[in-house]
Amino acid sequence: MKNQLSVTYLNGLLSLVFGLSVFLFFGYFYSCHLLYQEQYQMFLFTSAYMMETIYRPGGLAEYIARFLTQFYYVPWHGALIIAFLLTLMQRQIRAVVRHTGGRKAVWEPLSFLPPLFYWVLLCDENYMLTGVVSLAGVLLAFQGGLLIRTAPFRLAYRLLLIPVLYVLTGGTALVFALLCIVSELGKGESGTGRRFFFMAGAALLLLLLTPLSASYVFTQYPLAKLWTGANYYRFPTLFPFPLLLLWLSVPGLAVLFKYLPAGGMGRMRSALVHTLWQLAALVFVTVWGLSRTADWEKEEVMRYDYCVRSGQWERLIRLADEKAPGSPLSVSFLNLALCKQGLLPDRMFHYFQNGPEGLLPSFVRDFSLPMMAGELYYHLGFINTAQRFTFEAIEAIPDFQRSSRGIRRLAETNLLNGDYEVARKYLHLLQQTLYYRQWATETLACLSDEKQIEARPDWARLRKYRTKTDFFFSEGEKDMMLGILLQQDLSNRPAYEYLMAYCLLTKDLEHFYQYYPLGENIPYQTLPVSYQEALVYLWGLSNRTMDHIPYPVSNEVKQRVQEYRRIYVGYTHAEPMLRKQFSDTYWYYFHFRK
Repeated sequence: MKNQLSVTYLNGLLSLVFGLSVFLFFGYFYSCHLLYQEQYQMFLFTSAYMMETIYRPGGLAEYIARFLTQFYYVPWHGALIIAFLLTLMQRQIRAVVRHTGGRKAVWEPLSFLPPLFYWVLLCDENYMLTGVVSLAGVLLAFQGGLLIRTAPFRLAYRLLLIPVLYVLTGGTALVFALLCIVSELGKGESGTGRRFFFMAGAALLLLLLTPLSASYVFTQYPLAKLWTGANYYRFPTLFPFPLLLLWLSVPGLAVLFKYLPAGGMGRMRSALVHTLWQLAALVFVTVWGLSRTADWEKEEVMRYDYCVRSGQWERLIRLADEKAPGSPLSVSFLNLALCKQGLLPDRMFHYFQNGPEGLLPSFVRDFSLPMMAGELYYHLGFINTAQRFTFEAIEAIPDFQRSSRGIRRLAETNLLNGDYEVARKYLHLLQQTLYYRQWATETLACLSDEKQIEARPDWARLRKYRTKTDFFFSEGEKDMMLGILLQQDLSNRPAYEYLMAYCLLTKDLEHFYQYYPLGENIPYQTLPVSYQEALVYLWGLSNRTMDHIPYPVSNEVKQRVQEYRRIYVGYTHAEPMLRKQFSDTYWYYFHFRK
């Protein structure tokens, strides 16, 4: 008895530890995935939006999930929501298996398996919160049926609720039906066998007929979609097999709990030791699952993207100093941050550079990459390009939602282009949201007052630098587009530095030399290091000494290029030696980076 009580307290403590672990994981380590989720929906506090969302199988669960997802705008709030829902699910599953299989506290740690499974799945940004909400709702409905003591009324309640839950939560009604069948299994009461077969037959028939009946009401949905109902996954045409396994694991656990021995394994000295053994296995499985599904490269890109989105340029550079960015998009964000801080031409080759794609990414037919890449074009003044990237991203969102972030950007691009009525339309939409309402209201006030727009330094700068002539956007001629941007205003330092960086990264030193004089209007105190290195390299192609070089090159750069030349010419396999001393130079990039 004492051991049993200790195990019960331990299981309660485990629920608390589990919830805290989920909270810290998503709030601290995986927070940018929550920000990613938030920005690809736009929850509107309007009756039209509510009816549009609810009017489908599983629509209520999806509406509740979207309502909760908007709080991911503050990642710690999102982490708290996920932790609460998964912990609630574990406590619900514990109550269900205790009912179906008796009080076997020694095996109760197994109730953590489905929520742990869902924790692992949620590391994939394409799994929506709808699945967690709907499963919690189904378990709550099953628990409600346990309060009905009269068998015929309980049977009627369960059969009636199968189609109701299908309408409210979608395909997770399967879990409810299977739990109802399992609960009638092996009770040993009079008439249990007949009740079991009747329950099983009726429940399975309802599961079959309800989606077929729904196809006559929701004619816009194909029957294949109606079997699952709500959007548990970002891509509606796909239903991931792991999610079906998770659904089946709940009634499967209830069946398993019926036949497990009440005292645990006979070899164990105590129930407490047996519980700790299960705990160790659960920890191992969780760590293994998270290591397989958590995508830290995506988290890095999302973190860089958030820094760009929120203007945290110094923080972004610190992140790169701590760990070199590993993807072209991360590198492009880093280069933008360096440009914003006035460090691009001096420090760009201190970091890994992977060519022009790490400067200005090309358009990709996707919903996430164009949204992120559009930030770069927006900050440089390519307002129309940024608008096109954002619009294409919104239209490509797989589950047909809007994007709060994208709508805000479209409002800004139209404001900067002077299309105030179009901007007003987007701002009115944002006024129906929670976190974007204040910004939208403040921006609406600017539409009727040009002075307020000019008072915003970022908008004033972009209106000054933005492209004012029409041209065809060509992925292969980005230097020409940067040249057009610069010709409009020769004091446009970002355009000049990006033009020069593009030439350096494409190893086009001929055009670099041609464009170099355009920087005479840029007030550099000293010539940037990467420009010095490129010019001294060009000079060295036809001159053996640095004595009469006509550019303001420092003595340090002159000495370094001489040492670089000595190693490069003097050793057959010079790359390892040069990497150690000169990996931060343009010369090393020119010779050894593709």
